[in-house]
Amino acid sequence: MKPSTSLASFQEFLKQQCLAPSELTVSQLVESALSFYQSIRATGLATDAQSDMLLFQWGVFDWGHGERFEFDITRQFISSGAFGDDAISQLHCTAYFPPTPELRAIPVANSWCRSVADVESFSAFIRGSAAYRAVSSLKPAQVSLLWEQV
Repeated sequence: MKPSTSLASFQEFLKQQCLAPSELTVSQLVESALSFYQSIRATGLATDAQSDMLLFQWGVFDWGHGERFEFDITRQFISSGAFGDDAISQLHCTAYFPPTPELRAIPVANSWCRSVADVESFSAFIRGSAAYRAVSSLKPAQVSLLWEQV
């Protein structure tokens, strides 16, 4: 899979599991994103060991559409043959929630998974986080899958 086809590849991956992106629960989003990372390797990447990583990030943000709590797992690719920001692209898997007082109280933060070998501990970190505990039983207001060139 090339980074530029990662969105279509992830959508097909979800379809094979009989999961609709708009209906994903937080637990399904986490499980699917981690499983996709483990089983579908990217091609055309820089030789750097950290050219295919996962980023878990959360918090209340306002990107011009009103405040929302974001629970996001992003797969970041660094392609070969490009330099700086031109080499970076990301597949975002984001669940959005209304910014309740409980969710506002969770500090904005993030954590990286630098290799497939670290997925098990990364999964445990996600599932133990305050962000996961706060939203794992809630239905997201929206789930978004987006690939972008940084």
